[in-house]
Amino acid sequence: MKVSKLLALAILLAVGAAAYPQKAQVAKSDVFEQSLRKHIEYLASDKLEGRRTGEPGATFAAKYIAEQFSAIKLEPGYNSRKADLKRSYFQPFPYVTGVEMAGTGNEFKLDLPTGKTLPEKPLAIPVGFSPNGVAAKANLVFAGYGIISKDPVFDDYGENDVRGKVVMVLDGYPDSDNPHSPFGRYDVRTKALIAKDKGAVGLLLISREGKFSDDRLARLSYDQSLGEAALPTFVISRDTAARIIGTKVADLTVIESMVAMKKDTPGHVTVTLHNAPPTVSFRVNLIKKQADAFNVIGILPGTDPVLKNESIVIGAHYDHLGHGGQGSMAANSTEIHHGADDNASGTAAVIELARQFAKAKNNKRTLIFVCFSGEEEGLFGSSYYVNNPVFPLDKTVAMINMDMIGRLNENKLTIGGMGTASEWNELVKCDNEILFDSSNGYGVGGRFTLQLNEDGFGPSDHSSFYGKKIPVLFFFTGTHNDYHKPSDTADKINYAGEANVISYVAAIEKSIDQNPNRPTYTVAKSSMSGGRTGFNISLGTIPNYADSTDGLLLDGVRDNSPAAKAGVKAGDKVVKLAGHDVRNVTDYTYILGEMKAGEEYEIIVLRGTEKLVLKIIPVKR
Repeated sequence: MKVSKLLALAILLAVGAAAYPQKAQVAKSDVFEQSLRKHIEYLASDKLEGRRTGEPGATFAAKYIAEQFSAIKLEPGYNSRKADLKRSYFQPFPYVTGVEMAGTGNEFKLDLPTGKTLPEKPLAIPVGFSPNGVAAKANLVFAGYGIISKDPVFDDYGENDVRGKVVMVLDGYPDSDNPHSPFGRYDVRTKALIAKDKGAVGLLLISREGKFSDDRLARLSYDQSLGEAALPTFVISRDTAARIIGTKVADLTVIESMVAMKKDTPGHVTVTLHNAPPTVSFRVNLIKKQADAFNVIGILPGTDPVLKNESIVIGAHYDHLGHGGQGSMAANSTEIHHGADDNASGTAAVIELARQFAKAKNNKRTLIFVCFSGEEEGLFGSSYYVNNPVFPLDKTVAMINMDMIGRLNENKLTIGGMGTASEWNELVKCDNEILFDSSNGYGVGGRFTLQLNEDGFGPSDHSSFYGKKIPVLFFFTGTHNDYHKPSDTADKINYAGEANVISYVAAIEKSIDQNPNRPTYTVAKSSMSGGRTGFNISLGTIPNYADSTDGLLLDGVRDNSPAAKAGVKAGDKVVKLAGHDVRNVTDYTYILGEMKAGEEYEIIVLRGTEKLVLKIIPVKR
């Protein structure tokens, strides 16, 4: 039998007819698949260059989505609140694409005890995530890899007093070639935090690259989901490092090996920097580059005089990875990462769902169609939306999210968020039975093999909404070998399968919309992860990954988690944890890695203007 399609279903629901002739259904289904193909082929085309947030391709995608919403006659969802501006489909949010050196105010000078001053270039380059700062004639100290670890035991500082000094450390960690290294979490930002905690005023990182220009850290790249380092940080060439130490470049490999041996035989390795310490003077003045980033929002008002004051959000993210880099599964690739399945497929679904519901015009509740940006870097767009909603969150009864729904295989469909509303289990299974009952004249005669997940949190935009205690459903057809690679192209999409998924989503959305009772929020079972990096313990917090230097904002707190039991709430800003200052998510994740399950720690949060000192006991993950 033919696969049912959303167009036939939406018309069926709108007029209340029992069935449509099979030939007419086939024709309408073909048109629907063609529409999906048109959207995905454009969004995943070379012209859009992978739609990385902040780049021109993402802006082209946003304009395309807005044009589709306008043609459908959805109302623009964003109100700028400025009298001289009209309502718009574009909800802007802050996004940092990188940094650049200011015309003045950047300098670095290193004086050796021999009386020599090393040439200015290529002496040192501030890393892109270095905070601005200044130091004058600070003594320089070598501290191995710059690591202090309790488990396994490893200490590059020992009794070395680095207060008021600049610390020089090796890039990487003792077993850098081991993908499962217990030291893998000690990245540059973590080393800077350790150095700051020890009282240092700056950090010099010795490049691992023989050719300094090949070092990734010398390119002024910036990832706002990780934020700034804890103190001014520079990367220096191996040649510069050797001259500081007073040895040959080839000897650096020997020093690296000596320091690395401590992982097997703990102890302190001393490297003397001449008879007297060199001194460092520097000034860092980096300017963050802002770029245009938008959520695209269209609204279809409800028709019921009472229920129109409630809303359902139907969303998907439209951004992807551009030419690779951070997040890519294709190592060192600079090819266009097309992102047909991730997530042109979900974006196309939002457009077509909007088209069909706008045509039917019988939705009781207000429907808000949102295509988010910034998802790949840290749910930036959806996080911004829930903190700046276009419709009151307390009147938002549900959020439906579609991310990677274009590779249906063996009719297997994963649905997340099943534990976030008490009605979901019956609703999801019932609609799966009814929609695909071959006796109704328009079904496929077979049902989805559903793979159900309870958790409302996850690696996509629905997580932002569940953090605000909104019931969610997340639709996903599974990962594949093309995930986050240039090969995720439009020709590999299962268009008939995606149309089938959209039909099912439409039926579920319709059931939610037509029910006068809103879904009942419930606490979902969860895996209690501690963030984007795996840890042995969990606090149950959901970090906000937006750029920050004054604390970590929490988008959500899992119910019944250690954080919830301690009194921590969504919207709190963590400024101190376990005796360490917290500036951003990097500081926070480092501290989590040092904490132990079952031990009590102090956590200090800001809630508005109030500072709260709370006690928290992590649980084993």
